[in-house]
Amino acid sequence: MESALNSPSTLKTTHWSTHDVAPRERFDYYASALSSALVPMSIEQPSRRDFSSEMSMSDLGKLAVVRQKGTPHRCFAARHDVDRNEEHSFHLLVNVRSDWNFDHLGRVRMAPGEAILTDSDIPWDINIGTDYEFVNLKLNAAWLGQWLRQPSALVGRRISMDSAWGRALASFVTPLSHDFLEKSPLPMSMIVDHVGSLLALAAQDMRVFPEPAPIQPHEHALLERIKDTMRQLCTSPTLTATEVAAAVGVSIRTFHRCFQRAGETFGNTLTQMRCLYGTRMLESPLFRRVGVGDIARRAGFCDASHFCRVVRSRTGLTPSQLRRGHVAPHVDDHEPAEGQS
Repeated sequence: MESALNSPSTLKTTHWSTHDVAPRERFDYYASALSSALVPMSIEQPSRRDFSSEMSMSDLGKLAVVRQKGTPHRCFAARHDVDRNEEHSFHLLVNVRSDWNFDHLGRVRMAPGEAILTDSDIPWDINIGTDYEFVNLKLNAAWLGQWLRQPSALVGRRISMDSAWGRALASFVTPLSHDFLEKSPLPMSMIVDHVGSLLALAAQDMRVFPEPAPIQPHEHALLERIKDTMRQLCTSPTLTATEVAAAVGVSIRTFHRCFQRAGETFGNTLTQMRCLYGTRMLESPLFRRVGVGDIARRAGFCDASHFCRVVRSRTGLTPSQLRRGHVAPHVDDHEPAEGQS
């Protein structure tokens, strides 16, 4: 489906490259770019003379996608750098290529595919000994607090590829780039929400936080109100958690806490509801002449392939099999399938 949800005018991206300046100016140029785009920091002159690095930053509102790659160097934020920072932010670093050492509340060795959350209020030190590439998501602190009860509990802890949700998080973040975002069929707000959901699930998978208290009767009642609203709006492909929370009249923090207390997530519940709509249409004679792609769009999915994957994962049958009258397990929109998002 061709999408007009994200047009070039809606995505602000800034690029920096040491190839744009004279060789003798490259190091100072990149040091200044890092501090202005991310947080105040210091950078050490690399031993090799042919220093080069590139960086791009795409602003999605609640987070910025910063892609960085280049040759070896060391960058760090000492206490005096931290004290110069005027904005509190968190940063999710996802390593794409080569190993490097990271000191932030302890020393870790970051391998490709691994991620780590950092806090701009705490000193850190990255020592990159080989050519590198990673994605740095600059996260608004207030926004992150809507997804993680205690972000500080996850700071400095390596999110390993051994974690299923950690692997899903890294796989989702790694392709994010200006070109990908500009052509994405999903609205920016949905991509931002997906990052938050996967980060929360990765933290839960790592057992970073204590088990939440059981859901209370008033929270259960609120969750049902939220779900009723979602059932009315779920066929909109651009629906976000923020829109539903506003429609119900609750803060986004309360909104996500209700799902968390029930052991559910907004994204999983929304996908389940859309899947239910889609399977009902596939099984109905009234929609026999409607193509699978059209049904996917009517159910709120952005494309047919995503719809087919979801239907198969949750019913065990393909859309074609459902149409031919195969009996599918009941798709219950009150109980999202575990492990789906």
